[in-house]
Amino acid sequence: MLEETDGTTVLWDANAIEVVDDHTLRLNLKEPQIAIPEHLFHYPLLILDPEEKGVFGVGSNGTGPYELVEHTVGQRAVLKKRSDGSYWGADKGYLDEVVIVDLGNATDASMAALASGQVDLVYEIDASQVQILDSMPNVQLFEALTAQTGVARTQIDKKPFDDPKVRKAMRLAVDTKELLKIGNLGQGEAAEHHHVAPVHPEYAKLPWMNRDIEAAKKLLVEAGHPDGIDIEITAKPDPGWELRTVQTMAEQMRPAGIRVKINVLPSAQFWDVWNKVPFGFTSWGHRPLGVMVLGLAYRTGVPWNESNFTDPAFDELLAQADATLNVNDRREVMKKLEELMQERGPIIQPLWRSTHTAGSNRLYGFTLHPSLYINFNQIGIAQS
Repeated sequence: MLEETDGTTVLWDANAIEVVDDHTLRLNLKEPQIAIPEHLFHYPLLILDPEEKGVFGVGSNGTGPYELVEHTVGQRAVLKKRSDGSYWGADKGYLDEVVIVDLGNATDASMAALASGQVDLVYEIDASQVQILDSMPNVQLFEALTAQTGVARTQIDKKPFDDPKVRKAMRLAVDTKELLKIGNLGQGEAAEHHHVAPVHPEYAKLPWMNRDIEAAKKLLVEAGHPDGIDIEITAKPDPGWELRTVQTMAEQMRPAGIRVKINVLPSAQFWDVWNKVPFGFTSWGHRPLGVMVLGLAYRTGVPWNESNFTDPAFDELLAQADATLNVNDRREVMKKLEELMQERGPIIQPLWRSTHTAGSNRLYGFTLHPSLYINFNQIGIAQS
């Protein structure tokens, strides 16, 4: 619906957004796109009152059951239930007030706060903490199988990653089932190097891509690297599963002659260069449809295409998938996209994460959303 013109984003047509009546808009798209509802629900598309000029904060106009009454970045936020009856939904909310405290990456502090009853819910926990929290009295665990992942992505316009044989050799050098065991402690599913998850409705099951060191070596020789390659991957230390995965991946690649140096940057520095380094490990959030992340990360020219991947056949197939409503027909197109990614794509993908969190036994009505959204109007606290 949007086009870039001289650095300015504009509607592709004056009638792209059509006002039908006071409560109805019709979107007239330039190209078919089945994921419009999911895109509108996803976090990058925060919808704000135009009069607030793109700034969200205390007092912002909203349509939810709670309103933001206090917000200090890096410290806390306070939400209060709307008392004027303006919320339109059936679930008005059980809680009068929600206080969100930012403890940063202090996971021990989060667990201590939960164990002592200072908080009733932790946003997310690492897989390494599950067993500890499971042994605590008055604590309940929550789990969701998701399309959250991390990819070791190459930039295909940088040597030696400009050769698809090198990229495929790197995929063949790793054992994703073992990476899942070590990286996310077995919580989730092993990945298949194409960024389409088993939880996606259009996921197509392919023959498993096993680790094959000899095949990886052969591809490196064909690519002109008989003595192997020396490369550097940029990663960050937290959350813990990311660095565990990167370290294990580097160890697995060494027998194939792929010698990987790990450059660990603090998170704040990492996000300054995440899309600039030739080889990096990037975490990607859950998307409900497989076409969404492929369009965000690998379509030619899109802003989040950190691998600089460009492939006309990929773009054509993805456009076809975007326009295919029937999920079985879309799965046939997705199969071709997955095979293309395994053959010449830019990523080595280790795993799909099961995410976890924990709350007090007083908490009821909470379920862990795969995108870690929290519907506060569905949560209650039992009185002791």
